[in-house]
Amino acid sequence: MTSGGNVSEQQDHVPGAVVRITEIVGSSPNSFSDAVRNAVRAAAETVRGIRGVEVVSSNADVDENGNLSLYKVNCKIAFVVERSKT
Repeated sequence: MTSGGNVSEQQDHVPGAVVRITEIVGSSPNSFSDAVRNAVRAAAETVRGIRGVEVVSSNADVDENGNLSLYKVNCKIAFVVERSKT
């Protein structure tokens, strides 16, 4: 995972590659970090070659007692577009 910078910069780390950026949303009852991990883990089930993640925004639900009850993150993931070998 990328902790700094912009996911669009990930193309610099894969010479000659085409990188696609997709927006995803993750959540967790535990923390913002877990919400990011859950989002990337779920995306990795169907997307190969994930190179980085950028957290665009974060917010949380608050329960009736004033406690944070659900952490949510809006993320962009960058992954290498696979090309046919012709």
